[in-house]
Amino acid sequence: MKSVTTPLAVLACLSLAACDQPKPRPAEPAAPPPPAAAPAAPAAASANLPKRAEMAGFSLDVINDAKDPVNTPARISAAGPVTLTGFGFDPVAKAPGAAVDIVIDGVAYPTSYGHQRKDVADYFKTPALENTGFTVTLPAGVIKPGPHQAVVRVVSADKTGVFDSVTIGFVAQ
Repeated sequence: MKSVTTPLAVLACLSLAACDQPKPRPAEPAAPPPPAAAPAAPAAASANLPKRAEMAGFSLDVINDAKDPVNTPARISAAGPVTLTGFGFDPVAKAPGAAVDIVIDGVAYPTSYGHQRKDVADYFKTPALENTGFTVTLPAGVIKPGPHQAVVRVVSADKTGVFDSVTIGFVAQ
C-alpha cells in the first residue's frame, strides 16, 4: 500500500503548491488617455485690484450687432458667441490703461486691448489715447437668455487700481 500512497501524497503536494502561483491571464487592454483639459481662460487683469473713485474713460460701442448699448438698450441673441467692442483709458493719467476687462453680471472677462482708435485720440485731443480699443468674444452659452449688466473696467496705467464705467444693461434672447 505504500507504493499507492506515496504518489498520491506527492500529487496532492504539487496541487497545493500550484494554488499559490497565479494563473497567467491575458493582458487588459490599455485604457485610453484622458481627454485633454480645455485651456484655462486667461485671468482678468483687474482681479484683486481696488476700485478707484473716478469713472473710466470708456465707450462700449457694440454688443454683437447692437450699436451704442450705453444709450440704447441692446437686445442680442444668446444662441451664439457674444462680441463686445469699445475703448477704455485711465482718466487720471489721460493715457491707455494697463488692460481692460468686461465685467458681466459680476464676472470679469479679459479683452484684447490696445487696438488703434484714432477717433478717440482726435475726440479727446490727446494723441496718447490712440491705442485704447478693445474687443472680446465670449463663446456661445456663456451669456444665457435674460437681462444682464455689463461694466467696462479699465486697469489704471500704473496697475494700482481699476476704473469702472457706468452699468450698461442688455438683454439676451
